[in-house]
Amino acid sequence: MSTQNDRVRAGDLPREQGYPVVDSAELEPVVRRPFRRARRSLHEIPRQPPGTVLVFQLGDAYEVLPDPDLRLDAALVVDAVAVAVVSTRHTLREVTAYLPSADPRTCVALRARFHCWVTDPQLVLDAGCWDVEPFLTDHLVADRRLRFITQATDPHTGWQVFHRNSTARIFAYHDLHPLVVPGLRTRLVDVAVEPQRLATPPRPRDSTRPADVPPVPDDGGAGRSPATDGASMADGPAPMDGDPAFTPDNYTWGENS
Repeated sequence: MSTQNDRVRAGDLPREQGYPVVDSAELEPVVRRPFRRARRSLHEIPRQPPGTVLVFQLGDAYEVLPDPDLRLDAALVVDAVAVAVVSTRHTLREVTAYLPSADPRTCVALRARFHCWVTDPQLVLDAGCWDVEPFLTDHLVADRRLRFITQATDPHTGWQVFHRNSTARIFAYHDLHPLVVPGLRTRLVDVAVEPQRLATPPRPRDSTRPADVPPVPDDGGAGRSPATDGASMADGPAPMDGDPAFTPDNYTWGENS
């Protein structure tokens, strides 16, 4: 029979934010006393939800806790400088990337879901994969040919053909060139290709102008850049994804690589 305290403890379990590392902590050196075995305190170790393993860091190397029962006086636990809670569950992760089209005011949003699961927690951390989403996002747009095709496509006239061909190409590319991360396997489950309207066309970066110098106003105003319908973006709340005034952070205009 569960008690109220049991329910509270269950609710306090950390929720998965990233994947595969769901929690981590730095470990301070253990104070060693004469005639006493060195040991850590339980509060130093993050909680370990079901479906996870503890991986301890020793210098630049990682080692999985070999014993399912945590021993606070084990040499691995005492000598470690950090510990990570790595999920071994199968999970779906969703990522979004953006590519420019032939229309300067419209980009193409790629929204994909990947099936991910860890096969070796130690190898995953050795590869530096604490959060898989940057790896998935980078791999989603790794096909340079797709970028060239997108840049040459007018989303207002040839969208249906582009949508069909690009979707097929994305699946084929990921079947032939799956994401390679040691200790982690991924599979593309679904992808959505959607046009995304921009408030203003992206401007090429001016390498000759210092970053701290504001741009010269196009309309002769005092330090204001023109926005959609003559209104300043600073006059309203920050636009969100799906808003016509949305400009994605990872949108790269005019870059072919």
